[in-house]
Amino acid sequence: MDPVVGVSIVVLSAVALVLSGMVLAKYRSGRSLAHLFWGVGIVLVGLTLAEEAGLYFGLWSQLLIRSYFVLVALLVGILSLGSAEISLSGRWRSAWFAYVGLGGVASIVVGAITTVSPSVLRAGVVWGSPPLALVLASTALTVPSALLLIVSSAYGAVRQHRPRLLYVTVGTAVIALSGSLFIVSFPVALYYAEFLGVLLLFLGFVHILGPTHRTAVAAAA
Repeated sequence: MDPVVGVSIVVLSAVALVLSGMVLAKYRSGRSLAHLFWGVGIVLVGLTLAEEAGLYFGLWSQLLIRSYFVLVALLVGILSLGSAEISLSGRWRSAWFAYVGLGGVASIVVGAITTVSPSVLRAGVVWGSPPLALVLASTALTVPSALLLIVSSAYGAVRQHRPRLLYVTVGTAVIALSGSLFIVSFPVALYYAEFLGVLLLFLGFVHILGPTHRTAVAAAA
């Protein structure tokens, strides 16, 4: 076990929490619910990185690994609520909030009653597949949420001429694909990829709501 890897994860977690604070500061100044959801989502990213650090250092427990898988699912759903707040309106937005709420509850319930084997760790890194019930509950929430993040931001970048939204598109894709970068001899690549995704999301989220867009959101609400 390389202590440099563990320390790197801790540092990345701390930076993610700082970035989340900056997004939440945008919420406090503008009272946009989108920034609130994005800020909370990035807080959860920082917490999951902290949990990954604990697992890497051998702090195994059912509570830790279960909460990790649950938070990974919840954070994507919560991030998608921010995008839904600015890209959906009326019944569509209400329906999406209900879907994420139900999906979040399902993930929490399944996580609470499912036993996860230590075999999900490889070289201290979460890599193996969790129980099927947990996979299904997580996938039902994360895949549609990631698609909403990608499609809504790509559409906004093209149709509304807001190129910064592409940061959200790429950042979401990087996080979704970060697991494929795992290399046993250099596992920190996984965490750097996760953090790169968070940084791209931050660059998109913190600048999305300009005055024109805030007016449009207010009118849609």
